[in-house]
Amino acid sequence: MPRLKKKGASNLDTLPNVVMVEPSNAELVSVKKHARTTRNAKNKRRTQKDPIELSPDQQELVNIKNSLGLRHQDYAILLGIGLPRLSSYTYGRTASVPADVMKTARQLLAENAEATRLLKEKFNRPMSEILQEWENKLGTTSDAELAGLIGVVTMTINRWRKNETKPDLSALNRYDRIVNLVVNNIKQLVLR
Repeated sequence: MPRLKKKGASNLDTLPNVVMVEPSNAELVSVKKHARTTRNAKNKRRTQKDPIELSPDQQELVNIKNSLGLRHQDYAILLGIGLPRLSSYTYGRTASVPADVMKTARQLLAENAEATRLLKEKFNRPMSEILQEWENKLGTTSDAELAGLIGVVTMTINRWRKNETKPDLSALNRYDRIVNLVVNNIKQLVLR
């Protein structure tokens, strides 16, 4: 007795056989090339954003930070604002910079311009020479010991020794102050 077909159901026996055929190498190359071209076009559009034009106050804020040799986070602290707020000014995400922030930045520059100039002059040499000076002061040649004293990893000391990298001015000043503090503490222990 033949089975009755329910309404809306399909009979699998009546479907045609499907044979899968592997694509040729030329077809595969064409598909991959198209995907790569599409991906590259998207990446190009993503990276080709128009450069953001900063307002005169925003540009002055950036210039002051650079001339003082400050890291972004240190600059934000000195200005008395949060890092996200400073970033919104220096990356042009806001229309203008408040007058009180500009006043503080200009005051920082006026008060610290000479000290910054002296720091730049002091550290205007290869990092390997600065390391050598620190080692002489501390009486050590061990990268691990020096790294532990100033609070960096040994790999950083290694890169500095090869002059591959150099900390920014505020970090250099901080490390130099640590070295001098350690040297002074050692002298005081010896004098006792």
